[in-house]
Amino acid sequence: MRNKIFIKISFLAVVLILTSCLKDKIGEDWTSSLKGKMYAQISNNGAQSFTIAPTANDQVFKFLVNIATDALPTSDITLTFGVDPAAMAAYTAEVQAADTSIHWSYELYPSYTILDPTLTIKAGTRNAYVHVKVSRADTIRLSAKYMIPLTITSATGGGVIIADNMKTVLWGLPVANKWEGTYKLKGYVLRAGDNVLSGFYKGRTYKMATNGPNSIIMNKAMAWGDSETDYIGGIGPWVITISEPANTITVSDPILASVKVDPSYLNRYDPATKTFYFRASWAAGLGQRETTDTLVYSGPF
Repeated sequence: MRNKIFIKISFLAVVLILTSCLKDKIGEDWTSSLKGKMYAQISNNGAQSFTIAPTANDQVFKFLVNIATDALPTSDITLTFGVDPAAMAAYTAEVQAADTSIHWSYELYPSYTILDPTLTIKAGTRNAYVHVKVSRADTIRLSAKYMIPLTITSATGGGVIIADNMKTVLWGLPVANKWEGTYKLKGYVLRAGDNVLSGFYKGRTYKMATNGPNSIIMNKAMAWGDSETDYIGGIGPWVITISEPANTITVSDPILASVKVDPSYLNRYDPATKTFYFRASWAAGLGQRETTDTLVYSGPF
């Protein structure tokens, strides 16, 4: 996942990674402050995100745990892991306080397994990975906000101490809908009064991210149909909403309200070929614009 486009609240993470040379991003050496001490920590702690597909297949993500010390451990260190619902609740409260329009709460993902509930970091090493399996994503609600708040629950061996401020990672699990992916674009643009810039175009690539249970959003603005830009000049990313089972679609723009599909055209999604067909128009400063487009699925996001 890959973080999503046009999300009002993104995950906020404070990340401190202590590598084997015990230096942070700006090169400060932490060896002296760790002399004679050992701390068990999750390297990328705080809030993280792993996008899952809505399928019955098991999906696995991993995170790095680290022993912060001035010298390599001389004995094995054993760590155990569990979940911390209180940390998830506290993060929900933080998100709601930052945006008072948010009334949903993070929920514990209902079907997960910590594949390494007990992990041994061997003497002479500092790092190891914990793997987590999520199952039955085809049965969960796409509209829910799921999370697995993972934490170090105990640490033994060599006098190691759990770093209280770096022991928990909040793994958000946004669910990708079945239309998310990368698409190839081709079509025809009509600029009223501008025959030079009207014409066919093809070959551009758009990434379409999950925007809701039945909608996807482009990673670039459509601009005037014949170019792709960032979200500037009053034109934003286009949202395609699919109505099942008919697979008819609508197109909208969160910035430019005049964008709409032509009702005389068969605006649709073909699930057999994973292709969107639509004709959209909008008002522009120099006149009316219209584009007839085909978006063909070419691979994952």
